[in-house]
Amino acid sequence: MRQTPLETAILLPAFAALASAQGAVFQTPGMPSAPALPAPSADSGQADRFSAGFNPAFSFIVDGLADNVDYSGGGSADGAELRLRTLEFAGQAWVDPSAWAYFVGASEEEELSIEEAAVHYKGLGGNHTLRAGRFFIDFGKQMQMHVHELRTVDRPLVLRAYLGEEVKGDGLEWDSWAAVGESTALRWSIGAFNDLLPEESSFPNLDSAGVPYEVSVEDRKDAGDLNFTARVTGFRDVGERGVLQLGGSLRALPDFRLDDTSNGLSSAGLSNQVVGLDLSYGWHDDTGQRRWTLGGELLFNLGDTGVRTIDPDQTPGSGDESLDVLDDTGAGYFAFADFAWDRFHSVGLQLSQARLGDAAESDVAEIDVYYTRLFSEYHRIRFQAGVFDAETQPDAVRFAIQYTAFVGAHGHGLNW
Repeated sequence: MRQTPLETAILLPAFAALASAQGAVFQTPGMPSAPALPAPSADSGQADRFSAGFNPAFSFIVDGLADNVDYSGGGSADGAELRLRTLEFAGQAWVDPSAWAYFVGASEEEELSIEEAAVHYKGLGGNHTLRAGRFFIDFGKQMQMHVHELRTVDRPLVLRAYLGEEVKGDGLEWDSWAAVGESTALRWSIGAFNDLLPEESSFPNLDSAGVPYEVSVEDRKDAGDLNFTARVTGFRDVGERGVLQLGGSLRALPDFRLDDTSNGLSSAGLSNQVVGLDLSYGWHDDTGQRRWTLGGELLFNLGDTGVRTIDPDQTPGSGDESLDVLDDTGAGYFAFADFAWDRFHSVGLQLSQARLGDAAESDVAEIDVYYTRLFSEYHRIRFQAGVFDAETQPDAVRFAIQYTAFVGAHGHGLNW
């Protein structure tokens, strides 16, 4: 029997409770998502002071990458590379019948960091959830996900340009969902964080002279200067076999500063907002197998987006330099189409374009073609070929092979 989106949302905890440690992940319209929260049971994984029954679910993920990049004009960045991109270790358990907690530690290159550590509190009743701790932001359909969970080797170019490779923060988020009619579910979330600056970006912060500058927010600030996120999304049946989802997202930085350390210049009291509108459509065959997935997102980069160095005598470090903050609107998008001819093989095409917030307002674009082979739901290899085109940077052609293995119960909460 075919289920409506509303039925899926209601029955989701029951399905999760039946899943084994290597159970199937929950899939939301548009793209694969992280596994659902398991429902509390008699064996919650928690222990009291008189027992030794503590038994959380642990997992680890190995994500390796081999790629070859050919830049126009050559250079030291050309050539092939083999590397372990991520080794991730995670644990999750029900703290009590109303709270679920998880953590994710990741080793990238030679560094070890706590990517996520959060508690989901379900004791408010109804469909409300409070999440507190450190976690990825709820923006669009991809920023909540770790890089090894994506459809492609990397996040789409426009997300990397406007939000960074990944964005996580220490904060609090409230989300809830409600039924709208018999076949539609609507979900919304609001979050407040201490700092939502990207940890790394494919496009470094450079002024008009190519000098890097630093972006920062204060550790302590007025409540109105916290960093905020918001999202609203709904999905419903379309026809006999289709599901359509539409969403809108916001990431707001009300107060940050730019520092040009090379010239001793700074500018404070700046603000920036990124707004996204996402649309996705999934089509199933009569067996319930997802065949086609189409989607995309349109993003707007608003407010203070970059800086230009004013140097009247054209002599760096002479003392007459000043900063001109760029207050402009940039726009970009990504769009993709995936086709799976069975549960183990799929191919896809993704396009992405963005106008950067630099002094030249340069345009960048990327196109990727990819093939994914699932040996199982927890063992995967992906081949991807892509072309990068930019106005002020060398063009590049890249071929990549991504190899990923999941061991154990892997999940970070719902993603719709």
